[in-house]
Amino acid sequence: GNQVGDLYLRIDISPNNEYEREGDTLIKTFNVPLYAALFGGKVSVQTLEKEVTLKVPENTKNGQRFRLKEMGVMNRQTNVRGDLFLKANIVLPPLDKIDPALVEQMKQSLPQGA
Repeated sequence: GNQVGDLYLRIDISPNNEYEREGDTLIKTFNVPLYAALFGGKVSVQTLEKEVTLKVPENTKNGQRFRLKEMGVMNRQTNVRGDLFLKANIVLPPLDKIDPALVEQMKQSLPQGA
């Protein structure tokens, strides 16, 4: 009969744009509600293997990274696993969902500069 050779599939770690890769390190952006960024809170994040709950400290900055040890890519040469960094993307609530009095107050008191 016809002999069919083995089929090898090369599976890419990031089939989607959810993860950036730096060597064995993965970076994933996750959304942080403004409340949690300002006052601290817990945010659920889906990782490659499981959903994790990340404690976000108060005053978290946009782009701030949180390291999850050994949740990145397994290095086949060394059998050491890279880390996963979660990068905060702070999500602002729509203004129409915020109390108008508070909006007015923020307009008065928030710094306009950098």
